[in-house]
Amino acid sequence: MNRKDPLTAQHDPFCVPRSNHMVAYDRNRSLQDVFHQHARAQPDRVALTFGDRPYGYHEADRLSSALAHRLLELGVRKGDVVGLFLPRSAETVIAMLAILKAGAAYTPIDPVYPAEHLDYVIGDCAPKVIFTTATDHAKLAAIASVRGKIVELGNALRQIEDRDIEPPSVPVGGGDMAYVMYTSGSTGRPKGVMIPHRAIADLALEQSYVNVGPGDVVLNAATISFDGATMEIWCALLNGSTLAGLPDPTFSVSRLCDVIRRENVNFVVLTTGLFNLFADSVDGSMPSLTHVLFGGEVASATHIRKFHRIYPHCRVTNGYGPTEATTMVTCFSPPPDFAGTDVPIGKAIARTGIHIIGEGNRELSDGEVGELAISGDCLALGYFKRPDLTDEKFRTVETRQGPRRCYLTGDLARVEPDGTITFKGRADRQVKIDGKRIELDEIEAALRRDPEIDDAIVSCQATPTSKRIVAYLKPRDAGTSHPAFASAALTRLRAAVPAFMVPSAAVAVDAFPMTQAGKVDRARLAPISLQDDAPASPRASSRSPIEATIARLWSDVLGRDAIPLDRNFFDLGGTSLQLMRVHVGLEGALQRSVDVMALFTHPTIRGLANFLEGRGPVARSAMTATHRAAIRRQSLSQISRNRS
Repeated sequence: MNRKDPLTAQHDPFCVPRSNHMVAYDRNRSLQDVFHQHARAQPDRVALTFGDRPYGYHEADRLSSALAHRLLELGVRKGDVVGLFLPRSAETVIAMLAILKAGAAYTPIDPVYPAEHLDYVIGDCAPKVIFTTATDHAKLAAIASVRGKIVELGNALRQIEDRDIEPPSVPVGGGDMAYVMYTSGSTGRPKGVMIPHRAIADLALEQSYVNVGPGDVVLNAATISFDGATMEIWCALLNGSTLAGLPDPTFSVSRLCDVIRRENVNFVVLTTGLFNLFADSVDGSMPSLTHVLFGGEVASATHIRKFHRIYPHCRVTNGYGPTEATTMVTCFSPPPDFAGTDVPIGKAIARTGIHIIGEGNRELSDGEVGELAISGDCLALGYFKRPDLTDEKFRTVETRQGPRRCYLTGDLARVEPDGTITFKGRADRQVKIDGKRIELDEIEAALRRDPEIDDAIVSCQATPTSKRIVAYLKPRDAGTSHPAFASAALTRLRAAVPAFMVPSAAVAVDAFPMTQAGKVDRARLAPISLQDDAPASPRASSRSPIEATIARLWSDVLGRDAIPLDRNFFDLGGTSLQLMRVHVGLEGALQRSVDVMALFTHPTIRGLANFLEGRGPVARSAMTATHRAAIRRQSLSQISRNRS
């Protein structure tokens, strides 16, 4: 912060006390070395538990060492990249440890992403080896850019399950690269962020915002391709705690609560949207909870107070931070009697510098709004194979404490009189929806690569209940049928970008409004109507009780009236987080458990009602909608992610 040297060990009074069991932070030490220390000190303590298969610290250490030797046999060398084409699991975490012990860096690659996106990411990072599952092996092998060895992780672990061997003698230090995380890029392609060992250790060890140690249990609900998983995994394993994971990709609030209760989870990390849903849904049946941390979007004071009424002794933390600064750099923990309307992003965590800068990279005085810059050991090494972008975003800034290497976030912020930081928006066209970082320019670039589109403009349109991405498309052929053109363009886009980046709605236009300077006047683009322009279903006036219940829930979360029975939830602008809210309401209305995946496989009112009532096959149009919704399922496994 501006009032003190942000790189000293001083902490603010609101910060949690440190555990006597914490390992000291050493910026030159590797992650696997810290983990190995815990394995020696507490070999039988459970390190990983995902369902019915727990792994003790010694067992996880032994298996990861043996797997690291296998990687060396496959030609992996220090500084190489190894891909993880894997779901969330205990075995995936063991593979992470093995990669680090081999001196390499891991790159999470989400198998549910479309082929074009996967082809670019794999081609860019060129992994020497890629771990996958038997289920996803064929999909991975079909990707043209794959040049490295494909290894089925389950088979590899079975082959070395009885080996007890010391880890490879590969020298790895705090400054070496630990992982490459791909995020949305304003240039039209994802960009890889290179995170070193010390940045992860800085996040997890001797920190001011969290206090976990041996005996504590940390939840892993995020997919590994979301950098929120970095906090979950390494806060647990570097502090000798147990990492308890959701054992399969299926996700719902009720399932989340079941795992918290069964595993006696203490520390939970959520996106802001999911925390709000969590606060709306929970009862007092999770006494083990001591800390819930959330972030990714502007926090809701109403939901914080609602949660505190049920769990007054549970610490709640609003966190802020980009992928380039390893997940989180500031936090605010409101007290149970918090009465404010705006929730600040708080103060810097330990060893982190926050600077508000203006023109010429000049640090501003408290109270002035400027760009938020971050310094400290939390920073990434830069962007993978992108020295130009690295030089643009990572700069030396003259701060009150002297010159510091800083990451320029593009976020606007202000330091308040009490030293807390208030988020004031963005200086560019990056947005966050359901906690996912989205560069609108990347979507525009993908649309412009479509040979049938002459030009495209993408914007974020806000409603009282949500934000959604919309697109304005100019067809290359002026005689193209507009409604059919827009729908077909979005269908093609789904093969090029992750599902959460596909606009909820699109319109075709003959021309864009222009300014006198000859630039597109985005402010004059007409808002796309939130109401459905399709004719209502003939049965809308005679719906069954379950259809009426589903329709009411949809209307509540989407802010729409008269929803046709056969319209796809996602085509109406819905998101996976909104569908989770429907799921909670549906279980409450029906007073029974409902498989959350049913809402994804039956994404129309009629189709879901037929499924819940045990009726026959749904209409062909609903089945087509089901196919379209399938690509959205990745949001289930990332829903407590992407705060990157």
